[in-house]
Amino acid sequence: MQKAIILFVVMTISLGIFAQSADIVPKPVSVVKKEGVFKITDNTKVLFNASDETEKEFSDLAKDLLKSATGNTPEFVAPTAPKEGNILIQLNNPLDTKIGNEGYTLSIQNDRVFLNANTTAGLFYGMHSIWQLLTVNDGTTLPCMDITDYPRFGWRGLHLDVSRHFMPVEFIYKYIDYIALNKMNVFHWHLVDDQGWRIEIKKYPKLTDVGAWRADREDLDWNSRKEPVKENEPKYGGFYSQEDVKAIVEYARKKHVTVIPEIEMPAHVMSALAAYPEFSCTGEYKPVPPGGVWPITHIFCAGKEETFNFLEDVLTEVMELFLSTYIHIGGDEATKTEWEKCELCQKRMTDEGLKDEHELQAYFIKRIEKFLNKNGRQLIGWDEILEGGLDPTATIMSWRGSDPGIRAAKAGHDVVMSPTSHCYFDYYQGDPSLEPKAFGGNITLKKVYNYEPVPAELSIDEAKHIIGAQANIWTEYMPNGRHVEYMIMPRMSALSEVLWSPKDAKDWGDFSKRMESQYKRFDKLGINYATSAFQVSAKPELDPANKSIKIELSTEAYDPTIYYTTDGSKPTANSKKYTQPFSISKSGTVKAVVIQDGELKTEPLATDFFIHKAIACKVDQKFPNSKSYESTGEYALVNGIKGTRNHADGNWKGFVGNDFVGTVDLGKETEFSAVKVGVLQNIGAWIFYPSQMIVEGSNDGKTFKKIGSVKNKVSISDGERQIQELVVNKKALARYLRVTVKNLGECPKGHAGAGEPAWLFVDEIIVE
Repeated sequence: MQKAIILFVVMTISLGIFAQSADIVPKPVSVVKKEGVFKITDNTKVLFNASDETEKEFSDLAKDLLKSATGNTPEFVAPTAPKEGNILIQLNNPLDTKIGNEGYTLSIQNDRVFLNANTTAGLFYGMHSIWQLLTVNDGTTLPCMDITDYPRFGWRGLHLDVSRHFMPVEFIYKYIDYIALNKMNVFHWHLVDDQGWRIEIKKYPKLTDVGAWRADREDLDWNSRKEPVKENEPKYGGFYSQEDVKAIVEYARKKHVTVIPEIEMPAHVMSALAAYPEFSCTGEYKPVPPGGVWPITHIFCAGKEETFNFLEDVLTEVMELFLSTYIHIGGDEATKTEWEKCELCQKRMTDEGLKDEHELQAYFIKRIEKFLNKNGRQLIGWDEILEGGLDPTATIMSWRGSDPGIRAAKAGHDVVMSPTSHCYFDYYQGDPSLEPKAFGGNITLKKVYNYEPVPAELSIDEAKHIIGAQANIWTEYMPNGRHVEYMIMPRMSALSEVLWSPKDAKDWGDFSKRMESQYKRFDKLGINYATSAFQVSAKPELDPANKSIKIELSTEAYDPTIYYTTDGSKPTANSKKYTQPFSISKSGTVKAVVIQDGELKTEPLATDFFIHKAIACKVDQKFPNSKSYESTGEYALVNGIKGTRNHADGNWKGFVGNDFVGTVDLGKETEFSAVKVGVLQNIGAWIFYPSQMIVEGSNDGKTFKKIGSVKNKVSISDGERQIQELVVNKKALARYLRVTVKNLGECPKGHAGAGEPAWLFVDEIIVE
């Protein structure tokens, strides 16, 4: 059968020499630059004969891409033009084994262009490279080069949680476009969680009649939302009909994106149990929670046959809607206290010879896996499904770091890497003071780019089980599509290069330079992307001898022009231009920005520095801090630098269970009027404000007299990340100051860690 041939009639114009690296993201496997350009004009025609429906689908997508780049849709006519002066796009016959199923070759010459691939997927990705080259130039010009390109990994995924916040169908289409734009190929659709059931199941209509709606608490912080008190109060929610799902799956298929549904079990199912409480252990009705839930104890009953009948019915309808080989069943964060008390669950354990509830979960997962396998599908789940044993045919998604993925690969499981350290795009991507509220952490564009999915601990054969990676988008703090866009772009482009390009081809400088063009493409498409990579951070270094601070400014942006101030004013193009590190010898606020083409790329990041009477003095601690939160060096608590709301920023000392007791040697008897200490609260990380701070003075370092104290007045139940400064204002004279900050001791009742040791975080001891 003759394969499709697409001819683009073009005119060759003036020659020129272009940069050595093709301006394409993700970076191609091989690029050989040549002299010259190829120009598409208003007379360009596309000569095409489609031999089957798949090739016709590709031609339609090619038209859309060319129109997007050039502003015109070339006329498609019969392929009668000669190769000279044209662009030839065709499927290989015989196949090119080097480029595989998704690769392509692209040769742009002075008088002709060739795009070849083994499949329409390869042609599709090649057309995206042509689109990128056109959009970075004038919309019609292609620089001459030869490209050979194919992906490193077969699973290049992006996840989206639509349970915490429902995303309209129109945005789901756009999301798939973004996946395709970045040459990724998996859309992991998280359709079910405690806060909402989002897919229509005809046999169980209450799943969407009841489970898709929750009390509207959108005006409150996610973790501060109380259960509804009235059944008729305003509701928030939504769901996708089966017709919606079919249309979305088909749309994705045409763009070579596989949609993998996630139907959570046995936990994260409070929305399902609100509709059908009989499938829980207790049978108790609990409403769909409007916000955060922890621990997750209200889960499916593993002892009832009715539970498995229900899940098989649900999965049967799901499999009818989705084309994917994989079905994701969750399997994470199941607290098994109900199973421990449930007579039916305990009987199941006895009947099946299971020694504990972990093995009961393994039984649960294996039973679902057998059902999926019987229907020609494969099970994939979060790495908790490893607990209690698992058949090697199951695929693991490793989110709790790399270790579960390493264990799974060594045991013969295929693994998709998705660790919180690099792939959770609900984490901050810049300084929290300049970013919309996020779940926590900090994963910058550069950190994503530096991720390596294959752990060094694996042998060559074991490494073959790492089939790819994906980014996860949990939407507790993303109420709409524009916010989601902001969180995924441009980090998605960095991950796409990690997963597509050869490992040894990674070059942060080259990537950040190419991202300048990628940002312009985002602008062209109207994407609400983040410019966090342009934020300027101030890296301080204490000079103890001179009691000053040397400051180095840096940003992830390519070849930035940085302007700064030290008096707290907003920098402009008339401010000092940063050329080298500088020193400050008095307290001040440094603000710095990148200005590009006269445009301020982000708001300035403000960093306060404190030159005070205790700076660079010796501090003795009574109790050691955690090695994980060491802060920075000998003068960590008296270096003039305060911590941010990010407890892992390197400026905090963390104490688990213990008080902070530090004695500062001022070197000589010194008069002062105030002692200040910064403390942090982030109850989600088990970090609580102290109960009080006590300041004592001494001249001999042995006998101390109380100078003053201050009690914490902020509620320890406040879930917001926040910082306060504890201050004792009193004039005194002393050489030694003993500062005691009292740890709360234990996490309070009602907290997930109730009874466990609480964390105390302190930063700078300021003496004025």
